[in-house]
Amino acid sequence: MMGLDILFKIAGVGILISVFHTALKQAGKEDMAHLCTLAGFAMVLLWVVQLLGRLFNTVQDVFKLF
Repeated sequence: MMGLDILFKIAGVGILISVFHTALKQAGKEDMAHLCTLAGFAMVLLWVVQLLGRLFNTVQDVFKLF
């Protein structure tokens, strides 16, 4: 059971990315701030895609599809 750890990971990444974004923006490096945000979003998106793949496999196993 994956439980809450993936939610805490995503929340942690979100908090870190928001801090980095704010710090970089205050330093006048808005381009780097946007890249940092994009990298965090891509990382979380990869985690979510992997979880969705696992969910679809589980549904296939439960209902004996394919």
